[in-house]
Amino acid sequence: MKQLQKYLVLALLAVPLVGFTGGAMTNSVIKPNEAVASPALKKGSSAKLYGRLWAQYSNEKTDGSNAQTAIFDDEGMGRIGFKGKNAIGNGYAVNYKVEWALDLGDGDASGLTKSSSEKSNPFSLKQGWLGMLTPYGQFKFGSMESPYKYLAKHDILHDSLAQMRDTNGISAGTMSHSSYWRGSGFYELKSGNLRFAVIKGFTAHDGDAKVNSKGDIGYGIEYKNFLVKGLELVHAYNHDESADEMNRKYTVTYKTKVGDNKVKVWYMHEDVELDTSMFKTTGNGEVDWYGITYKTGPMTLMYTMSESDHATIANAGGDAYSLGMQYKLSKTSRLYAGLSDYDGESAAGDTDYRTYILGLRHDF
Repeated sequence: MKQLQKYLVLALLAVPLVGFTGGAMTNSVIKPNEAVASPALKKGSSAKLYGRLWAQYSNEKTDGSNAQTAIFDDEGMGRIGFKGKNAIGNGYAVNYKVEWALDLGDGDASGLTKSSSEKSNPFSLKQGWLGMLTPYGQFKFGSMESPYKYLAKHDILHDSLAQMRDTNGISAGTMSHSSYWRGSGFYELKSGNLRFAVIKGFTAHDGDAKVNSKGDIGYGIEYKNFLVKGLELVHAYNHDESADEMNRKYTVTYKTKVGDNKVKVWYMHEDVELDTSMFKTTGNGEVDWYGITYKTGPMTLMYTMSESDHATIANAGGDAYSLGMQYKLSKTSRLYAGLSDYDGESAAGDTDYRTYILGLRHDF
């Protein structure tokens, strides 16, 4: 498996580099998009208020206990924010985003437990960065998602209580699929089918758990239409300097059509060292995640399953699966439902549990 992973990374790097050999990179090579400013941008500013609201019924049950139910968004997954850019000419622009989580249910977007001594907060910062678009890539400084989190983001139940990262199906720590980095710098380049991004912690404050130290680093590489149309490869990596450990993932995705319907299948392998919710004893192990989505008209259906194994302790992994449905009521509103289930092995330190949800989401 390690040999296969090594060759996958080499392939991700080698194919786009062949296209760059023999000359300097110019604006004609790089397509204008969110990571590259277009030379045609006129001077001026834009700003947009945006957000999304969730209302859902959820039922979570752990073996040996009564089911816990909730109405509205009980995890602070609602969002409100503003974003924009100011074109300054010659293909350069200053851009920004500030986004907060909000909770329609209990007014506590920070997700604090009853025993916490901290005060609840109706707003909790998710992203807040100021950056620059250039003909050679995008730069950001502040708080933002890491490439590990946003590359190969396939779960249609993401941000709901039935998502796979809440079911021990995939990693969920701050250095993996829940990864917002604070006090960091970011660079992203998009060129044709290649996307490369790197994030670096810059903060030197000791003892501040909410920022990333200056030794933390992560990166992600994505290549679309690799050899055949619809085949996408992703490699992502995060390293925590304070723990001197890392997470890495390799994802293979294939998109195709069956008539007018869209099908997407994927496989992800994770080496997990930084998620004590998944491997409670030492946090070290591996995860294999398989999934398929089928989109027909306004409806998208999903089935995923995963298997996790502890690196050194027998019977300390688990199995998880999820079923999901989204139905688009309009361009900005959708109905969704989901079921997820986790079965931990005898030494996993987890009891079995399952979650089902029914909800409504509106974007603006």
